[in-house]
Amino acid sequence: MNVRLSACGALMWDAGKLVWDDYLGHRQFALAEGVERVLRWFTVFRELDSVREMSDDPDEAAGWHKIATVLAENDILIAEDGPRHRREQAVEQAWRPWGPLARAYHFSTRSDAGTAMRTAEQDNEELEAKVVTDPPPPAFWSLPGTTRVALPDADPGVWRHRDLIDVLHRRRTRRYFGTAALPLETVAALLKTAAGPLRRVDGPLTQEGVTLDPGGVLTDSWQRVFKTSPSGGARHPTEIYLYARNVEGLAPGAYHYAAAGHTLEFLGRRLDDERLVAAVGDQDWVGRAGALIVYTSVIARNQWKYSFPRVYRSLMMDVGHLSQTVYLLATAAGLHITFTAALRDQILEELLGCDPAVQLVLGTSVIGTPSTG
Repeated sequence: MNVRLSACGALMWDAGKLVWDDYLGHRQFALAEGVERVLRWFTVFRELDSVREMSDDPDEAAGWHKIATVLAENDILIAEDGPRHRREQAVEQAWRPWGPLARAYHFSTRSDAGTAMRTAEQDNEELEAKVVTDPPPPAFWSLPGTTRVALPDADPGVWRHRDLIDVLHRRRTRRYFGTAALPLETVAALLKTAAGPLRRVDGPLTQEGVTLDPGGVLTDSWQRVFKTSPSGGARHPTEIYLYARNVEGLAPGAYHYAAAGHTLEFLGRRLDDERLVAAVGDQDWVGRAGALIVYTSVIARNQWKYSFPRVYRSLMMDVGHLSQTVYLLATAAGLHITFTAALRDQILEELLGCDPAVQLVLGTSVIGTPSTG
């Protein structure tokens, strides 16, 4: 039987052990010392018995053969033209443009028919106990040592189009902007409506266990917050930063939106237009925008409630929901807007002061006034 090392697994060093992760089968195996030699032997298809050639000592050769047999029984070594080989060929072909790490992430977080699911009651019971000894990370951030800019209250007059169906049909991606500055009251209304906490309790949100804090924000014992965009488990991992390039009343530069207090916190950093364009994938139209809204994800907020890695997917969904809300709000205010994920993450991380180990830059909305031409 010809066998070869599986193409849909990975070796990693974990807690002092060399581990084989079979992401198609959702299985992990701790490997004994020396097993990696067998894996190297079978980087191409070879007869299983050929592993005996690794040693002239009969006993040692028999040991290598025993190890190879166990590896083949567990699909770490796969049989040529067998079911697992054919499945891997299909996976490799479909995912080739994105490379092995992308497919490894997808299949390692894919649920199969036997995946155990928890009920909402089980989750709530566990979280009620957890919050006593392991409080969740804060639902809102405020950055100490920054200069704060109070924003005006949301003015209903900024919304030129208020009918939802009308706004949905008007929504367009527009990458051309006018030279006029963005009005601060419009920016403020957009930020508060998109990212501020809701202050009204109605319908099923009045269920037992849900309360209002003194500020009127809807919360519960593990800081569940409700906003105008949905978020998995009401964790709202997305933080919003504003890069003001041409906004009335704001010094150019990067700001953090402190949603709980409806203020902007000036980070004291700015980019010239050339560097700003470089940060957003060399798209030169960014250099004519009034402002950028940068979305980052605070992974600890979701990790506190969900320990399984599949939830990484929900971080992307969260930004998708929120950025669409921003799209519609900008349209309602008569602004031009586009969204892009073509970013040089490192430039934006340095601009915003984000540690990429704990806070991920995921995308940006680019906004400006309409062009007059």
